[in-house]
Amino acid sequence: MEETIERLKRKLVEAKETIRIASPWVDAWVLEELLKLVDKEVKVEVILRAGERKDLDISGEDSFRVLRKYGAELYLNPRLHAKMVIVDADFALVGSANLTRRGMMEDGNLESVLFIEDRERIRELIELFESYKEVSYRISKDAVAVVIALSSSLEVEVLLLEDIKEQSFLKAELGDSILLCKLLRVYTGEFERELLRDMEEEPYWLLSYLITVRKSTNRFGKLKLLLQYGRPSGEKEGYFSTPLKNLHVGQLLFQVGEDDVELEKIMKTNLSGYAMDVPVRVGNLLGKPVKVYVDLMKIANMHMAVLGTTGSGKTTFVRRLLENMPSGLSKVFIFDLFGEYKKKLKIDEERLHHVEVPHTLLPLSSEDVRELFRDYGLSLHERGEQEREFLASIRRHLKPDLRLCSYKERGLEDILKGSAKGELREEVEDLLLMLSRDYGEDSLKNQPEVFRLLQEALVSHRDLVILDLRELLNPITRLNLVGLLLKEILYLSREGQERRFVVLEEAQNFVPERGVLDVPAGRENLAAVMTKRIVLEGRKLGLGLVAVSQRPANISKYVLSQLNTQAVFRLITQNDIDAVSQFFEYPYEDQIRLLPSLKPGNLFLSGIGVPFSMLLEIEL
Repeated sequence: MEETIERLKRKLVEAKETIRIASPWVDAWVLEELLKLVDKEVKVEVILRAGERKDLDISGEDSFRVLRKYGAELYLNPRLHAKMVIVDADFALVGSANLTRRGMMEDGNLESVLFIEDRERIRELIELFESYKEVSYRISKDAVAVVIALSSSLEVEVLLLEDIKEQSFLKAELGDSILLCKLLRVYTGEFERELLRDMEEEPYWLLSYLITVRKSTNRFGKLKLLLQYGRPSGEKEGYFSTPLKNLHVGQLLFQVGEDDVELEKIMKTNLSGYAMDVPVRVGNLLGKPVKVYVDLMKIANMHMAVLGTTGSGKTTFVRRLLENMPSGLSKVFIFDLFGEYKKKLKIDEERLHHVEVPHTLLPLSSEDVRELFRDYGLSLHERGEQEREFLASIRRHLKPDLRLCSYKERGLEDILKGSAKGELREEVEDLLLMLSRDYGEDSLKNQPEVFRLLQEALVSHRDLVILDLRELLNPITRLNLVGLLLKEILYLSREGQERRFVVLEEAQNFVPERGVLDVPAGRENLAAVMTKRIVLEGRKLGLGLVAVSQRPANISKYVLSQLNTQAVFRLITQNDIDAVSQFFEYPYEDQIRLLPSLKPGNLFLSGIGVPFSMLLEIEL
């Protein structure tokens, strides 16, 4: 038999394209002696028997290691009994001998083998070999993990065959589609062989093989099933297919490269499985150079929440979104409470319309005027004739409408003095004096100028309109001004086809949950009323809201529930964490515990504007 192995060696050295080996059992020493002679460019295919545990014990762990070392494509078949080696289409060895010491060496078994060089006979053997492959299980040398347990329909436990970082993407090939998964957690531990006991319908031999590729401590992972994708069969179908096909114990998984074209395509797909209308880059996957995008059209129609503590990166995230937004696509109104956007936005000045709203007072109703009186210890009860006439006049002049309010032509001081008569005029003058000392004389006279600035902002043809509100110290004035503008933006969206969206910084100050702040939450709060109307009606008008807040627990629960894409940064207080828990679907609910420890610039991104929930980072 030594002549057999020596002749086989000579033929393997001459191999140019393919070597096909079928042998129920193999020996590591024999494989090494043969495969080390084969040119690296030659494709090696091997079929082994794996019907019961003893098959794997005979071939042994070292044999599998040699096959992996030389890049052999391995197939396992529980019924294999044939023994053959085919070199290209020029030579074949068939007989009773396995590729083991006892099968190949002279002092081993009594075997018979036949050397064949007839091309027609070799072609028939190749066809036979290929038919064996079709009914065998392929073990891919590129596999990085194998499923060992099904935790739920969305989670699986895997045995890792290589060191893989958390947040890496893996994929399972399912016929005509691919299942994309994400490695949520990696842990180590001894393999529990009890897992194999209940696997009568599963490839016991496959798991046995896979366990042998690592010694001592094994590494395991928990996978989140993200989505299934493939070629859509019709124009109305998305890139993602449903329902998800089930994985099975023994399923092989492959790593998705960071530069994989399929991954790039997925990252530019929204939750519905369709290509994003306008993909806008906002950052990278945490710890990976994988670009992350959001679908601007989903934000413009279905709204977005940007939530996190001060300094966590909220405003920077919104700036990145605006900086990467294509020119001329949508009109954006930014309500900037701290004057940050103008000096930090990296965008052409030609695209910006900046309005620095001067400090002013802007009561819009008789109740607002009553509130001013009460703030300074004055009473206004509408009991006497003078008070009734005064408040009636105020109602004629002050209306929660930019077009109907008298501020277009008259200042607050003029309106109050012109409406007061008799003894009441003296109280009005006292009030004006105190207001002047607290807020300055201009705040009582500049209402026509403020209205002119607001009108110019509304009709501006530039992409981004920044309304700098840092000078507005009076909370009612701030609410009224924002409410007036939101009302006009809603009207403009009804009248025209231009897309718009609103960035509302510190949204909890304008649309608070009832009872959590001193800011009114009822009908008298014009900003809250208009914000709720925008989240309700905006979808059909192409009008979106980006609500930015450091206290999500204080935002109206109704509004929060309508923000269908969410960027959640570091949160500390339990109330705020509870408020955003609705955005963390199973099994991401465990990751809510990470929110207090997120570093600045790290965030969870989820909702309809992205393909799946993910952890990412932005450059601060």
